[in-house]
Amino acid sequence: MSAFRKTRNVTAATVLACGTGLGLGVPATAAAAGTGLAASQASSNCTYANVTQNANQAQTPWEINVADPGHLTDPQGDQLDGTGVKVAVVDTGIQAMGQLIVSGGTVLNGETTGPNADDDGHGTMVASIIGAQKAAGVNGMQGIAPGVQLLSIREAGCNAASGQGNTEDSMADAINDAVNDGAMVINISQDGYDPDTKLADAVQNAYNQGVVIVTSAGNQGDRDTTDSNGTDYGVNPRTYPASYPGVLAVGAVDQYGTVATFSETGSQKNSYFVGVVAPGVQVGGLLQNGKIATDDGTSFAAPYVAAEAALIIQEHHWTKKSDRTAARAYEVIKIIESSADGDGAYTPSLGWGEADIQAALSAQVSNSLGGPTGTVSGLTPMLGVGPNADGPAQTAISEQADKTIVRPYVATAGNHEAQNQQRWAYIALAAGLLTAVVALAAAAVARDTARRRGATQL
Repeated sequence: MSAFRKTRNVTAATVLACGTGLGLGVPATAAAAGTGLAASQASSNCTYANVTQNANQAQTPWEINVADPGHLTDPQGDQLDGTGVKVAVVDTGIQAMGQLIVSGGTVLNGETTGPNADDDGHGTMVASIIGAQKAAGVNGMQGIAPGVQLLSIREAGCNAASGQGNTEDSMADAINDAVNDGAMVINISQDGYDPDTKLADAVQNAYNQGVVIVTSAGNQGDRDTTDSNGTDYGVNPRTYPASYPGVLAVGAVDQYGTVATFSETGSQKNSYFVGVVAPGVQVGGLLQNGKIATDDGTSFAAPYVAAEAALIIQEHHWTKKSDRTAARAYEVIKIIESSADGDGAYTPSLGWGEADIQAALSAQVSNSLGGPTGTVSGLTPMLGVGPNADGPAQTAISEQADKTIVRPYVATAGNHEAQNQQRWAYIALAAGLLTAVVALAAAAVARDTARRRGATQL
């Protein structure tokens, strides 16, 4: 079985089994000291060793401001926070703290500590985007759906026991455990490249029971992909479980709504599997020590949409045991995709567009739980080759029709300074050109005035 990897922005050299993020010039030992983690955990493969803590901990991460938790309402104006919805985070664990309450879970990666611990940091960052409690005066982090019950399925991690975790087999077990524990939404910020019968069956079972599985699309959109066995999958490979039917795969965009180069996209060859995109460039989340850190990756776009799914379930009161049918999962996914900003048009990298949480909560669904065999009424028609399409596109799809794709920002002060210097350089250049144009115009006016005066004098 091929090794799964946490979907973060990875370099070709480290994509094999560890899924390490971009090195940001922070040595592992220095990162461990800075975060207060034990020196024995200072593995260069761990997430906490490859991210930068935010200098301003009081500042709310930009993706949280975009979501605007605390002001998300249903059509009647009632505020929604995910209360009554259980969300499972299949990841490296969730470090329990004042801002992150873990309702239960299990450990499948061979480690001895429980599900409410996380020696990697990836799962904690993911979970905080979904359900972190606001802690004014402590930091600016708040989850998009802070009322949810977080269920931790600790299936991966930089210190996972040999032969346990990070595999299709353990992923399938994690999904089954989450379903059995009553999860209504499952967030999976991992992916693999090989189809697997057990994993596919687990995904189908979850879908049949009305569980919404939200996954990251993957981070190999612009580089060659080689797994731990040396198998070369090429650039922008098809990923699993993201491309299985019934799964909502999420790509990554930056603050300007442009797709990151690392964000994997569908294609005619590999199938069109991206459902929507969400913030995944320089997004903030909590580390195990309660500090906000910044990172890139579709890993962090997925929880944005998982939180959205929880809010939709709360809004429509689809929390009863009788709602545990494929129809519930289908309609939640359909609402998210149809309310995205693509206005019902599909492109490979954007999917149906960037997720719009408030638009999804404002959608008028006229036949709730109508089932996956028919069209959900009252939503924007979805036309194209994408998942859950209502019909073919009115014009032929173009794989170059997406928004401009940009490379991710690396979260270091030096890069921010360079970006600012570049912006100011452009501003200065524009100002200089404007001054020159004004000066030339003034000179021309003065010349014309002098000529007219001369003519009058003659």
